[in-house]
Amino acid sequence: MDWTTNRLDEVAASFERAADAAGGASLDEYDVGGASVDLQFASPALRDRLTPAFAHLAARAGDASPTPSLTVHLWDSASTGAEPPPHPRTSPDQPPGALYHFHEPPVRVAYQPGLETLSILDTEAGVAWHWVADALEQPSWDQACPIRQILFWWLAARGYLQVHGAAVGTAAGGVLVVGQAGSGKSTVALACLSSELLYAGDDYVAVAVDPSPSVASLYNSAKLEPAHVHELFPHLLPLLANADRLDTEKAVLYVHEHFPEQTTAAFPLSAVLVPRLRPARREPQIAEASRATAFAALAPSTIFQLHTAGADELATMSRLVARLPCYELEVGSDLSAIPATVVDLLSMLRQE
Repeated sequence: MDWTTNRLDEVAASFERAADAAGGASLDEYDVGGASVDLQFASPALRDRLTPAFAHLAARAGDASPTPSLTVHLWDSASTGAEPPPHPRTSPDQPPGALYHFHEPPVRVAYQPGLETLSILDTEAGVAWHWVADALEQPSWDQACPIRQILFWWLAARGYLQVHGAAVGTAAGGVLVVGQAGSGKSTVALACLSSELLYAGDDYVAVAVDPSPSVASLYNSAKLEPAHVHELFPHLLPLLANADRLDTEKAVLYVHEHFPEQTTAAFPLSAVLVPRLRPARREPQIAEASRATAFAALAPSTIFQLHTAGADELATMSRLVARLPCYELEVGSDLSAIPATVVDLLSMLRQE
């Protein structure tokens, strides 16, 4: 697909037609990784579904609006009647989860036919577009972590790397919890709700290595297999955003709606934590882990989840685990003991 300036003009025109149909675009301002991000919605239906994930990062009312580092235009065709923007033609037999990626600097494009979503970033202009065919048909898990590819590309130029991981801690320091899907990242993060620990995310967060390791929150949404919610966190069932769709979707909880005092924008990183589920034991236990173990828990799942990551991102993750102490957390049946175990680890690290 030829993404010339004329193609981008067609994409922008599709957004403008949607904005006209909606009576104008709305504006939501956020602070992501210390930079201003504007989301301009030409689709009220899409805005209603995507903004809850960013609620904890909303710019405070009354603050002077800085020039945005990134402006994202978002719309759908079904609710606005706007013709879809140009996007790659795909085969009807493409594999589930297929992603078509185009990169000709300064433009990057990702199209996911299974979700019918198109994401485009002009890295030089700091302008992006995100289109979906039908806002009402987007699955809850996708709404819980919107514009992932755009943020992934944009954060790289700001010294951040979006990774597949969770993060909990305090203003003085926290842990990056890493592992493949089903390893216990979300279990550890959600076990820390209603404790003294802050929550920065349970699926995707942004990390920086320099000048010192830190984490920036992207989403306040948490995702768990429905069976795990019923078994491990039944008290969260009334708080789920999609309790009526657990037969076909992962459970989604917007933490900021129910635990606003625990969501945070950022904190320094003190360690990397690799959870290991040990149902036969009761109390959680911390043990030192090798950097190779931490890297193996972090890197493959990040590359798989984010599709367009490569050698540069692997090098950054290698540098991160080299800068931080690494530990394994054996997760036993007593989940209520996890917060105190993490607090004790952070206290020990501060004293070293």
